[in-house]
Amino acid sequence: MRKMRKKKFREIKQNVKRVRNEIREEVFLNFPNTLTMSRILFAFIAVYMLFSGFSRWWVAIIFAIGAITDFFDGFFARKLKQTTIIGARLDQVIDRVFTAIIVFALVFYFIKYNKSGILLLLLISSREIIALPGVLIRIIRDKDAYKVKYIGKITTLVQSFAIAFIIVGFSWSIYFAVVTCLVGILSGFDYLKDSLK
Repeated sequence: MRKMRKKKFREIKQNVKRVRNEIREEVFLNFPNTLTMSRILFAFIAVYMLFSGFSRWWVAIIFAIGAITDFFDGFFARKLKQTTIIGARLDQVIDRVFTAIIVFALVFYFIKYNKSGILLLLLISSREIIALPGVLIRIIRDKDAYKVKYIGKITTLVQSFAIAFIIVGFSWSIYFAVVTCLVGILSGFDYLKDSLK
């Protein structure tokens, strides 16, 4: 038992050292990372506008600008040769936080104004719901939780369109929600499968 604890402690110490070295060797505050972090600001502006009586079109536009930064941060990181491990990880974390802030805000909004919208939000959250056990497995197994995959990027893109259409309140948002749900299921199970390897 003591040997196992010592081994686990040694592994944690090595991981902390690895992360410190990554931070020391990489420039954290560069243009692509600043663009990535700006998504959180856009999320809070969109939430404020949603609950302050702004047109839902304006809320959708602010959300869309925030979502577009997900493309441009990677583009500029490659163009300016500022790709970093920390930047790639930050991008994935901010993607999830950005989406979570908007989805939670919309849940509260729809509880008050339009309960049918909650079903759409559940559909577009399929990836997150299915992948959650995978995240926990990776944490327990101490595996890298930030592996970027093409299916994940596709899911994020489709999810962003669906959220924008749901914000505006288009009647055909259900079709985008279903497509997002199906792509999200594939993406979630792919992540779960990778976690179990």
